Amino acid sequence: MNSKPKTSQLSAWVDRGVALFCLGTLIPASLAASDQIAYLAPWWMLVVGGGIVLSSVGMMIASFVGWPLRSFSLSYVTAVTFGLITWPAAWPADTVATGSPWLWMCLGVASICLAVTTGTGWGFAYAIASGLLFAAVRMTPSGQNASLLGAFQDMIVLVMNASVVIVALGVVSNAFKQLDDAEAASRKEATDAAIEEALLDERHRLDGIVHDEVMTTLVSAAHQNNDPHVAQQAQRAVERLAEAEQPTEARLPVTGDQLTWLVTDVVSALVPQAKFTSQLHNLAVPQPVASTLGMVVREVALNVAKHSGAENVDITLTSPEPGGVLIAISDDGVGFVPEQVPKRRLGLQVSVVYRMWAIGGKAEILSSPGQGTVVNLSWVPSEQPAAEAEQQPRRRRSGRMMLDIPDLSRPLLARLVWVLVGLQFLLGWTSLDQVTSIWPVFVAQALAAVATWLTLRHLERPMDFRSAVAVIVLLLAVTVIVQSVLPSGHWPGYATWHSNVVMVLLVAVLVRGQERVSWTGVGLFAVISAVWAVTHGMGVGDTLRAGFGPFSWMLVAQLLQSWLIDMGDRLNASRRSSAAANKAIAESFSKLVLRDVWLTQLRAQVGPLLQRIADPAHELTEDERAACLAQESRLRDAMRAGNLVTELTSDAIDVARSRGVDVRLVDSRGTRLPEDVRTALTRHLGRLLTEPGTKRVVARAAPEGYEDVVTVLTVRDDGSSELVGLDASGRVSTR
Repeated sequence: MNSKPKTSQLSAWVDRGVALFCLGTLIPASLAASDQIAYLAPWWMLVVGGGIVLSSVGMMIASFVGWPLRSFSLSYVTAVTFGLITWPAAWPADTVATGSPWLWMCLGVASICLAVTTGTGWGFAYAIASGLLFAAVRMTPSGQNASLLGAFQDMIVLVMNASVVIVALGVVSNAFKQLDDAEAASRKEATDAAIEEALLDERHRLDGIVHDEVMTTLVSAAHQNNDPHVAQQAQRAVERLAEAEQPTEARLPVTGDQLTWLVTDVVSALVPQAKFTSQLHNLAVPQPVASTLGMVVREVALNVAKHSGAENVDITLTSPEPGGVLIAISDDGVGFVPEQVPKRRLGLQVSVVYRMWAIGGKAEILSSPGQGTVVNLSWVPSEQPAAEAEQQPRRRRSGRMMLDIPDLSRPLLARLVWVLVGLQFLLGWTSLDQVTSIWPVFVAQALAAVATWLTLRHLERPMDFRSAVAVIVLLLAVTVIVQSVLPSGHWPGYATWHSNVVMVLLVAVLVRGQERVSWTGVGLFAVISAVWAVTHGMGVGDTLRAGFGPFSWMLVAQLLQSWLIDMGDRLNASRRSSAAANKAIAESFSKLVLRDVWLTQLRAQVGPLLQRIADPAHELTEDERAACLAQESRLRDAMRAGNLVTELTSDAIDVARSRGVDVRLVDSRGTRLPEDVRTALTRHLGRLLTEPGTKRVVARAAPEGYEDVVTVLTVRDDGSSELVGLDASGRVSTR
């Protein structure tokens, strides 16, 4: 089962978050614009204001429907940029504004939109350019005739706030990508382990049948002529093999990794020098199709091993069409003319062409003398199965739910919070001329630093209730202290630095699991700020901004928190179901391999011989009794030394033993031999076993850790001997 990567899911949530920020920004922007709309030209409000609203709503709809945000994002950025450039023209020339242009709230959001939909470089560039342009507008009458210092402050705030959010998104995205990579590797290891365990169980099951029923029958038949008990024993062996072939469960689809394993296994047993490349992803092939593909590939590999004389064989597995499979087998052998192959040659016609036709696939054979051969096996499902709706269990959230921030991103996000708080401190220092007393400002900043430390400590676990309450108390104290030294009658600019610190830390408290405490803090902060605005003669817009603006930002944070927690729930549920599915699919796949690969090979080897032994009326000939012993030896080699033999090597061993050569194989290795070693060993044994002077051959696979992975001892008729070692790369050294 392939789960959807976290990065793609995170991208969907980020799109929704950006759309929500655009929509949420309309609330405080509308409050700030309430005192300025009367002065702005109607055409400007229609074009700019309407463009911003329509783009924000469009982005929100697109984020939920699944449409790309790029066009809506560019429309938003265009409307904001056009509005900023034309702001002085839309403002009456003889009127000095009493506050900053309300567009400043949309500039940071526009930078984030560009970063998410176009690239971080464009986002950073727009943040700097729009910050400079806004600073220039601020120094005009339409921008309140701000001083150079005030314009510079605005520019720094715009650039820094947008940059911090862009960096934060990048940090989280990179962290999730690293988790994706790590989990993909872990998932593949778990899948491989599940398959290996299930295959081992089935191999033991098959070995038990082979040893207890088949091999015993063959030895008995070789030494006891026409014994009725042996015939009964052979009949029981045939029945046991037939029972093992019967499916006992629903056949689950075969994944791309499993199909790759199947092809690798059947080909490596015949052509050890084959190199494999697989690009099968998100694939589910019906078991009958996978079984047929395995049989057809085996037949092609058998032809390559017997007839091509190829040095290099490449197997490529791809999925050029959705749900389809293309297996290309190419070699650099002698080649042939396909049109000249007689129709009675069943190897190609029946075992390859007809089998592929039976499952709705196609076999294409390309070859010419001296140019090698390419066999393309393609299969495409006739109907694409409808996607099943995901039934994900929902987890009930409590007040102590904490957003699961990846470990890699926590330190960086903590630094970003400190950067934001430090930036607000800097703005407070540059606005000391706006307050009635400076010492309370430094006291408030000291308390804010303590609150930041309490908020960010022990990020690896949820925040405890006492620490959350302490942070809220400190932030409210900071609010009261700062507001006590603010002037009356006008908005004091960045002397209200504390409000951003409060919002950042309250959002952090929310994210760390203390939702109720965080919302309580927002409510108390809003009440205190609204009382201050009313008692200090602020206008309606400033009062609404001070008292109720924080709720819009907390609402955005709450929704993002809920979305991301929901994403975590879905990922955890997917992980659990994936683990269970891996086990089920691995067990189903192992039974497919048992039935359709291993038993197929076993039937081809001993099936006809067992049938003759089971017939009470059939009297075995001397050649048949000799064949019984040869088949028993062959099966014993496969059970005890599967690392050292391939099907072609077994054929050569049978011939050598029939000439009187003593061949012994010992497998002391617990894992599969490297393919380079298997290739070199197959060639070396093939040469030794066909040499007329060979009297005895002993091949041994050494345990892991030895320099020589395989050693081969050869004794000849003249009494001479030779010891050959093969290292991990397949290089041969003679002693």
